[in-house]
Amino acid sequence: MTSTTAPLRGVRVFAVEDTAVQITWGDAPAGGARLQAGDAAVEVEGEGPGAVTLTGLAPDRRHDLLVDGARAATFRTLAPPPGEELYRFATVSDTHIGERGFGALPRRREDPHATAGEAYPARCLRGAIAEAEAWGAQLLVAKGDLTWSGTRLQFETVADVLATASVPVHATLGNHDVVPRSVDGRDVLQRRGIVAPRAVDAVDVPGLRIVVGHSADRGHRYGVVDGVQRDEIARLAGEATTPAFVTLHHYVNPLPFRSRYPRGIEHTEGDALLQDVAAANRATFVSFGHSHRHRRKVRHGLPLTEVGSTKDFPGTWAAYAVHEGGIRQSVFRVAEPSAIRWTERTADVLGGAWGMWSPGRLRWRCFSWTWPR
Repeated sequence: MTSTTAPLRGVRVFAVEDTAVQITWGDAPAGGARLQAGDAAVEVEGEGPGAVTLTGLAPDRRHDLLVDGARAATFRTLAPPPGEELYRFATVSDTHIGERGFGALPRRREDPHATAGEAYPARCLRGAIAEAEAWGAQLLVAKGDLTWSGTRLQFETVADVLATASVPVHATLGNHDVVPRSVDGRDVLQRRGIVAPRAVDAVDVPGLRIVVGHSADRGHRYGVVDGVQRDEIARLAGEATTPAFVTLHHYVNPLPFRSRYPRGIEHTEGDALLQDVAAANRATFVSFGHSHRHRRKVRHGLPLTEVGSTKDFPGTWAAYAVHEGGIRQSVFRVAEPSAIRWTERTADVLGGAWGMWSPGRLRWRCFSWTWPR
């Protein structure tokens, strides 16, 4: 993607699909602006940060983004995976219900009196759910760190928000949910209709088996996948009559020594899991949360992605379109106005490094993957 000067501050192409693009900006001019790509156009009104999705674009083609008639960026829409589209689902990660501030240098907090009684983690999650359903998601997976410190009230709050979804919701826990003195919130979730079993969960949807593992271990911030669970995840992926989508909270550490913060699943343990899954079903897509960053790698022939948090910059959820011959991932910013105003404020933590580091690259967030034959 290339950019030139544009009247919208911080304008960027954040997400692409085969026929759509999400444009975001950090501030809008007082008089508004007109965005156009191909034959799709929209008028932006109101100051402050925002996001908009332009649809109806030609797939696998270079497009110019025009802001008030001037080229602001170029981008390429994705080539759709082979075959007919069969199903759509979405994931959210690291919702941290109960968190009261984010980051350091500076630490960002919000005025609770200015938020109509609902704190930013809940507002961001609520916005992500609504936008995922509007996109067409038929199922939602919540990939851990649902709460900030695993209290009963926090689990009740996240259960209430997740229950606003009109589609089935499956959830796993993260390290924040199993800190010392936390409660086991899975019973709370299940009473609100959220699927949150203690065993590895698998659900078959058209064209795909979704396998939800459990990497959170009580009292530890790093991830754990023992041999029993590794065998079960590989078995469920391998017995599928379709490709598989495996998801856990913690990412797999890419090196044999501690090389990243926060700690993921130790390399030897996680690599054994990936090898077993690849041997069981080469047509498997693997996705994690935990890092609050966006990454994409390939290991043992499997695509691995990390998807960031709903509630801090850039504030995202992930969309998956399942095709007969592959799968498409597109990561969108939560565009709900109060949510994006908050997440935009958090871009400058760590002296501004967070805003540059956490989004990753567009090709890591949005891509099509063809299943191996």
